[in-house]
Amino acid sequence: MNKPVKVVHLIQGLEIGGLEMMVVGLIERLNRSYYHPVVCCYDSLGPLSERLKQQKIEAYFLPRRVGVDLRYIFTLARFLRKQRTDILHLHNPTAFFYGTLAGNLSGTPVIIYTEHGRDFSYSWKIKLANRLLSKMVDRIVTVAEFCRAYLTREEGIDSKKIITIHNGVDAARFSSAHDVGDLRASLGLADDQPVIGIVARLDPIKNHAALITAMSHLAVAVRKNAVLLIIGDGPLREDLQNQVETLHLEENVRFLGARDDVPELLNLVSVFVLCSNSEGLSLTLIEASAAGKPIVATDVGGNSEVVEHGVNGLLVPIDDPSALGYAITEILSDPLHAAQMGEAGRTKFLRAFTLDGMVQHYQATYAACLSTSVKSIDKNSSV
Repeated sequence: MNKPVKVVHLIQGLEIGGLEMMVVGLIERLNRSYYHPVVCCYDSLGPLSERLKQQKIEAYFLPRRVGVDLRYIFTLARFLRKQRTDILHLHNPTAFFYGTLAGNLSGTPVIIYTEHGRDFSYSWKIKLANRLLSKMVDRIVTVAEFCRAYLTREEGIDSKKIITIHNGVDAARFSSAHDVGDLRASLGLADDQPVIGIVARLDPIKNHAALITAMSHLAVAVRKNAVLLIIGDGPLREDLQNQVETLHLEENVRFLGARDDVPELLNLVSVFVLCSNSEGLSLTLIEASAAGKPIVATDVGGNSEVVEHGVNGLLVPIDDPSALGYAITEILSDPLHAAQMGEAGRTKFLRAFTLDGMVQHYQATYAACLSTSVKSIDKNSSV
C-alpha cells in the first residue's frame, strides 16, 4: 500500500475562529488512508492544537519574526523538506506569501492557497505581488464567489486557476432539535420570550455596537421583552458592556462568552443576526442555516451566497442600526414566514454547505493537482 500523502497546512494559529474551525474540520475529515495532515503555525499554536493532538494529528509552532521576515522563507523551506511534504495548503495572505516562496524553494510537489475572504488591499504593490505569487501555486481556492470575482477582476489572477469551495459545517451537529428547556431556564428566558442571537468574536469588524443600538429601539418601541444573546468573546467585551449599561439594556442583552454548546443555543433563537462590516463566508451563518433559523445579515462578502433576501432571511446595509432593527422586527412579527425562512435555510445548507461536501471537494482538488504536477513523486500518481 502506498504511503499516505503528506499535507501540510500553513496557518497563523489554531485559535478558536471561523477560519481555524474550517481548517480543523477539513483536517479531521480527510481520508486518512490517502492523506496524512500536519499543521504548521507561524504566530501562535492555539487551543485547537489540543483537539488535533487528541486525534494524533501533529501541530507545529514554527515562529516568524514580527514584520517581513525574509529569513522565515528559508526556515519554512527546511521544515517542508524535513516533513517530506507532498501538498502545501496555505490559508490567507501571510501564509500565501511565505508558503508560496518556501514551497517553491523546497520543491514541494503541490501548493494550494485558500483565500478565506479579507479586507482586500487597494495597494498596487500588493496586487502585483499576489498576481506573481499566483503563478507559483497549483490552485487557488476561494470560499465564496465574490472572492473569486475580486481576485480575477482586481488582482488580475488567471480565472482558470481559481475554483470556489464553500465552507461547510457538520450536519450531524444540527440534525435534530435539542431539548433546550433546562438551557432556557438557566438563562432566565420565558417560553414565549423572543430571542435574537449572534455568534461572533467581539471585534470591531463584527460591529456588535450596531446590533446593540438596534436592540435599544427594539426593546423600547416594539418588543420590550426581546433578549439578545451575544455568544463569543474578544477585546471589545468591556466596551460593549458599557454601551449596554449606557442604553439601560441590562435586561435585554446577555453576554454568554465563548461557548461549546452553540447548536443548543441556536435552538433557543428566534432570529439569528450577523452584522459584520466585512466577511468571507461566515461559518456562523452556515450554522444558523443548518439549525433552520431565519437570518438577518449585512450584505457584505459572501453573506448573500448563504442568505437569499426574502427566502431564508433578510439582508441589510452595513452599520445601519435602523435597518437591522426593522429587519429583526419584520421576522419576529410573522412567525409563520419566519419558520418558512428557517426551513428554506436548512434545505440550502444540505444542498451546498455541509462539511462532508466541502471535504470531498478539497480531496478532489488535492488528487487533481497531484495527478498533473510535474514535481509530483511517483507514489502520488495513484491517489
